[in-house]
Amino acid sequence: MAHLEELLQFLSPSTRFDVKSAACMTVAQLTGTSEGLELLSSRPDILTAVIGLIRDPEIYTAKDAMRTLINVSSKESGSAALLALKDVDITTEMIKCIQDKEYPHADFACGILANLSKPKECCQKVFERLDKGSVKMEGLVYIFCQVNYNSKGAKLHLLAPCITNFSQLSDGRRQMMDRNSLMIQRLLPFMEYKESKGRRFSIIAAIHNCCFEKENHMWLMGEDIDIVPRLVLPLAGPDVYTIEENDSLPIDLQYLADDKEREPDPEIRKLLLEALMQLCITRPGRELMRSQNIYLILKEHHKWEKDRRCIMLNEDLVNLIIRTEEEIGVDDLSDVDVSSELAQKFADSDREYLAGDLSDIKEITDVSKDST
Repeated sequence: MAHLEELLQFLSPSTRFDVKSAACMTVAQLTGTSEGLELLSSRPDILTAVIGLIRDPEIYTAKDAMRTLINVSSKESGSAALLALKDVDITTEMIKCIQDKEYPHADFACGILANLSKPKECCQKVFERLDKGSVKMEGLVYIFCQVNYNSKGAKLHLLAPCITNFSQLSDGRRQMMDRNSLMIQRLLPFMEYKESKGRRFSIIAAIHNCCFEKENHMWLMGEDIDIVPRLVLPLAGPDVYTIEENDSLPIDLQYLADDKEREPDPEIRKLLLEALMQLCITRPGRELMRSQNIYLILKEHHKWEKDRRCIMLNEDLVNLIIRTEEEIGVDDLSDVDVSSELAQKFADSDREYLAGDLSDIKEITDVSKDST
């Protein structure tokens, strides 16, 4: 403890640069152990002093300060400690760093903000502070979408999980789907962003979360967003269809290139299929997918798929699309009351399916398009 008191007096912007640099490096090294992280999380005075060095003119001091903060924020207790600081607002400071086009450690700032917003309770606090500032979520999305925004080479990829984390919150989803903000429209191109799987995964995850807002389904599936073809496109491959079949598909799914590749990450494919399932909760969503003949893409994807979770989701989705509404018997599937015993039976059946052998999976057979 005495050593920490000694360190604290050197963690001042006015301290001689070499002494300050050594002190900041020592604090950063403490974050290499769980004991060190726990100790720092209990010292708001040291955390406050470290935040005061994130813009130090000595680049290595500033970098060590950011390293310390990203390691402390990686633990939920550390995030809570940073958000509880009285003399400085960690959220505001990180947003300033991200917003500054010439700040060289902006990627660290994005990582810290992503860590802070990961636990749901902390995420709510971060979002509320963000919402009170001038940047807001819309501003972060705007910065994220400017691929070369930072002039010092920071990529800002870790803004993507921040957006995903905020989409956990009802207020976050509401802002994302605000009709005047164009946030969703700006994010859509990143669903096919090949340069960064992290960006692609996080934005698909955020849009996946938005699909749970049932009251926004018709807007998401309407001409403003047209989300269904965008969710289906990553599942499509270089499949060959007849002229009639191609013409029955949405324009973005017609005559795909011979080198078209399906999304290689099964976690992303799972998110896409889950989002489509959510859009099938209500009758208009199911009818739209039938009218767009989405079954064609799903059938070929089923033949190619190897991940059992994705196969199961694909089959559940196809089952909803190919059945008539009379067979389904209810417009809104979320209104169906499933007993706890039956829910447990379904869960057990799913676990048994996921643990099984791929050889027992049957190919989806052709069905008539006239299934409405």
